[in-house]
Amino acid sequence: MKRLITTILICIAFAINAQNTAYSDFYKANKDESQFSMSVPVSLGNFFSNEDETEEFEELMKKAEHCKIVIFNNEDNSIERNFNKFTKKKGLKTLMKVRDGKDKAGIFFIEKNDLVKEIIIRANSDEEKMVMIGLKITLTKDELGTLVTKMKNK
Repeated sequence: MKRLITTILICIAFAINAQNTAYSDFYKANKDESQFSMSVPVSLGNFFSNEDETEEFEELMKKAEHCKIVIFNNEDNSIERNFNKFTKKKGLKTLMKVRDGKDKAGIFFIEKNDLVKEIIIRANSDEEKMVMIGLKITLTKDELGTLVTKMKNK
């Protein structure tokens, strides 16, 4: 009986660890081009916000389970092209895109069963680097809409 219980617990542990995010899949596929990668405990997320956005950012981080920041080498725009293909392949939905000259930013999300399960923020201010932040999260679309509306109103 102990062996059966141990075997079941091991299988459950493997199943839990096997649940990758789309963001981690992109990172693994493009790991050679990453210059910096850091997993950030969501409890430390408030260090990355500025005072004007703290309330909305804290609400978002309370819902997040995991946060990863990666800086990619994007000299020939290959990472950006790979990401554009990746968004189509994985079915990421675009929440917002902004462009100011050569500066670009975008917020994308993955929805499963009417819940937002992952948010990916992509930004590049020059053609050589691309910064990405991936959040594993559970939000309703209404909660996400409310947060975005609050940020726009500020």
